[in-house]
Amino acid sequence: MNKTEILFYYESRQNPNGDPGFENQPRMMPDGTIMVTDVRIKRTMRDYARDVRGETLFVDYDKDGQPTKADGKASEILGSLKGDVISGLLKKTFDVPLFGALVPVRKKDDDKEGSSEKLTGPVQFGIAKSVNQVHIINPTISGRFVGKEKTGKQFSTFGKFYSVEYALIKVHGAVNPRNLGKYLDDKEISKKFDEKRSMIYECIWKGTNELVTRSKFPQRSIMYIDVSYKNTLYNDLPELVRESSELKGMATNLGSSPFDFADLVGTLTKRKSEVDLVRIKGAEDIDKEIDNLVSELKSNGINVEKLP
Repeated sequence: MNKTEILFYYESRQNPNGDPGFENQPRMMPDGTIMVTDVRIKRTMRDYARDVRGETLFVDYDKDGQPTKADGKASEILGSLKGDVISGLLKKTFDVPLFGALVPVRKKDDDKEGSSEKLTGPVQFGIAKSVNQVHIINPTISGRFVGKEKTGKQFSTFGKFYSVEYALIKVHGAVNPRNLGKYLDDKEISKKFDEKRSMIYECIWKGTNELVTRSKFPQRSIMYIDVSYKNTLYNDLPELVRESSELKGMATNLGSSPFDFADLVGTLTKRKSEVDLVRIKGAEDIDKEIDNLVSELKSNGINVEKLP
């Protein structure tokens, strides 16, 4: 199976990944940029797969909004924790074939130690960062409510809310089917992995656009590129796309001509014997640049697909 590198950009004018340990503030870096964890990216994809595609999740929340326990959720999905738990979850969930799982398994009810079954998922994302330096907005918010019905007295509460004026987030990911190990030899699991792998683009692109919550709206997907290689991973896709100098300052919008693809075209042309397929999608306002990129790659003998 081919190995794939993923590069995804999205913009936020809200709070792309608040830190609960610091009043849910955006996660500032020393250079003025902000970071977004891989957990946040995977959560976006999981929620879209569940809510829009009707997929079963292993890592999920209960009806009260609390994270489910791994062993309890696995038992709920499989009926029991007997046999190969990972194999069962690979066949019945969206996220385990992609992101893996860790499931504690107690052999008996009184076994406090027990053991665990673990699989490192084939799909992993690095820590994402904003391309630009970010200005944090911190308004004080208030709310009013009525106390006891008899008194009719009103009370006020005050709190803090954090958002960013503008952030263009750059996400790097990779897909290495080899992480499935022995499970690749199972035809049912291999087929299930291919099925879930084909959903990555939709779940990250549309999942980002459709994440309408207090802290995440508005967000917008800007560009998605994945490169499937026949034998190896180079892990340099983020360095092959260069952003404009304006975007690296205190940018407040995407601007005109935000990306330079010269290094991407040159490098992939040199590697074209190793490249199986390049897939590309851009937001409407950079569609012309994406069309030019697709044409240039094709003219250099590279197999390219422009995603819908």
